[in-house]
Amino acid sequence: MIDVDLDGRRLLVVGASSGIGRAVAVRAARAGAKVAVVARRAKQLDEVLAECGSGHAVVADISVGADCERAVSEAADALGGIDGVLHAAGVSRLALLADADADTWAGVFATNVTAPALVTRAALSVLQPGGVVAYLSSSSVGNVYHGLAPYTASKAALDQMITSWRLEHPELRFARIVIGPTIGTDFARDFDLGLAGELFPTWMRHGVLTDQMMEADEVGESIVQLFAISFTHPGVAMNDVVLHPPGPIASTQAVASPELLADLQAEMPRD
Repeated sequence: MIDVDLDGRRLLVVGASSGIGRAVAVRAARAGAKVAVVARRAKQLDEVLAECGSGHAVVADISVGADCERAVSEAADALGGIDGVLHAAGVSRLALLADADADTWAGVFATNVTAPALVTRAALSVLQPGGVVAYLSSSSVGNVYHGLAPYTASKAALDQMITSWRLEHPELRFARIVIGPTIGTDFARDFDLGLAGELFPTWMRHGVLTDQMMEADEVGESIVQLFAISFTHPGVAMNDVVLHPPGPIASTQAVASPELLADLQAEMPRD
């Protein structure tokens, strides 16, 4: 583990109850940062703070606009300001386009696009010049994933939004962190495994599954190091960073066994 010093830095992690967000909050706190964590699940946030050893929890549903502003306001008050924000929250739905109704689209975009926009807007008044706002994007953007069109479309929209923030607020730094396939996340928690089994051969045929996976903890460690570099070098903006497992795509001869389908809930690209 690389020694990272975030002593005194104030970091807001949105979507910190599990996965990469949780890993970032814990590692940042252990590196000396003051952390505020935001998520819907109070019990999980309490567990995160126990691991951190300190910090402030805000229970909020960021798909609700008012909660975005409240979360930032409470975090800024608790920390005495904010130096960096990580938006790690995201949702996915597994549905073919013909079956994706208005609620499916609205739910995905509310969390994956609108919420990051509103959290960032609320943070503008409390971030210091040179502050860092980072968002977790996905390597699925630009690739063909049958059944994940709403999710990939939302991440493409997020990517475009990030470039617009850079244009309109050059006094801050906005980082897009593209995440490849990672285990230890809740990305596919709500997937219909039956539908996943039907779609698996298509995913393999299009070469979108990798032979290896990253671990959420190691991805979180890497992101904390990126924040440390950014804070140490205020004249450098790391606009686009890609974190991806080494090696080739998974073998096209793979078979969708029950065990493999169960593992898909942890192995699909996450936000």
